[in-house]
Amino acid sequence: MDIQEILNQKPNDVVSFFRGKYSSKEYETFLEQYDPEKHEVHDTTARPKKEVTTDQGTMWKDVTRLSLPFQKIIVDRAAAFLIGDGIILKADPDTDQERLLMKMIKQTWHDNKLDYKTRQLARKWMSETECAEFWWFQENADTWNGLELNGAKYRMRMNVWAPSEGDSLYPVFDEYGDMVAFGRGYKVDNTYKLDVYTKDEIIGYEKDKNWEEVSREKNLLGKIPVIYYERERPEWSDVQHLIERYEKMLSNFADSNDYFASPIIKIKGQVSGFAEKGESGKMITMEEDADANYLTWDQAPAAIQLEKESLQELIYSMTQTPDISFQQMKGLGANVSGVALKLMFLDAALKTLKHQETFGEGLQRRINLVKKGMTLIATKVEPAINLKIEPEFTFYMPQNDEELIRMLTTATGNRAVMSRKTAVANNPFVSNVEREMEEIGDDEAGDFGNIIP
Repeated sequence: MDIQEILNQKPNDVVSFFRGKYSSKEYETFLEQYDPEKHEVHDTTARPKKEVTTDQGTMWKDVTRLSLPFQKIIVDRAAAFLIGDGIILKADPDTDQERLLMKMIKQTWHDNKLDYKTRQLARKWMSETECAEFWWFQENADTWNGLELNGAKYRMRMNVWAPSEGDSLYPVFDEYGDMVAFGRGYKVDNTYKLDVYTKDEIIGYEKDKNWEEVSREKNLLGKIPVIYYERERPEWSDVQHLIERYEKMLSNFADSNDYFASPIIKIKGQVSGFAEKGESGKMITMEEDADANYLTWDQAPAAIQLEKESLQELIYSMTQTPDISFQQMKGLGANVSGVALKLMFLDAALKTLKHQETFGEGLQRRINLVKKGMTLIATKVEPAINLKIEPEFTFYMPQNDEELIRMLTTATGNRAVMSRKTAVANNPFVSNVEREMEEIGDDEAGDFGNIIP
């Protein structure tokens, strides 16, 4: 397939080609599953109203509809564990150009708030099954203040594209699995647009009555400025049926509670009289051998509680999601060992390693793309283009700090493992370390700042 031949065809044919590359995934279904207000339990077809017969006749009464955000919890925790405290850029710059390139990339990372946007990408990837990041150049020389980049006028910016943002994503791959073009369809006011990116060109199409080519320019970057993330199913797909069962069971149980909340008297035999409303010492007068008692529900609540707990445990365990609710955590105590903590979060760590296979590949492409962009912004760093930079994930793991320090102290024969300055720097009540060290020195010397007037 020669993508250039396709792009030289009539606009209608080009747009038809890219639309033909649109995935058949059920994006609308995924988004509905992700939004608790759109769950099946709220569908009056799947969960119809109840027919009730009263003294006034037959009427339709709505049933209880309780939906829970399990899908959001699963996605949020998976994304948080994947990105952790942020992405670390690992490199070993040796020359001045390489060190300058690293400073430029870190500045670009900071300006675009990429640790936050990367979490956003992870959530969209896990919930919508596809998303993309788009890189472009913006004129802003102030970005490089403090760096010796005389003449640098541009910086790189990044946007997130996803179906939930109104974007239709059309990746085109060759027979080797390499992306040779990328299309993004979207709507502005009442105008449909399609932007196509290749390593050589950026082409814009618009539709009035027919599709027309409205722009075509050279891609100076020499790379497709799009990083595409894709997966087959959302993070919760294996337990969707369990979540639906949980919500249906909980809603039915709520309906039963409403029904049994008001006392119901079961009477056997002939009743000769009832107490009046508001009468004290109420009695029911019955004939011989008659009986009356409250209708109660003895066994069902225990069975429902067992199913509820089983479903919740399966939903979390089958998605490798740690149940870190307050109810679960409050019984652990404060002195959980570091080994115990690692075992508790082992399943989440294993899932994170699996996600890194796909997401890490995308981050490596991002780094390579930004590296190339930096050489266009400042040609003086072009000799450093081959600097090897790798993304390192920082998996979030709770730890027992006291146990760790005790272990390090034992390993060094009970000698100090931390300087006093480092200890002060890690004190959350200290904002200025240098000043605090000076005041500690004054205190120890007997000068308390002349605190007594």
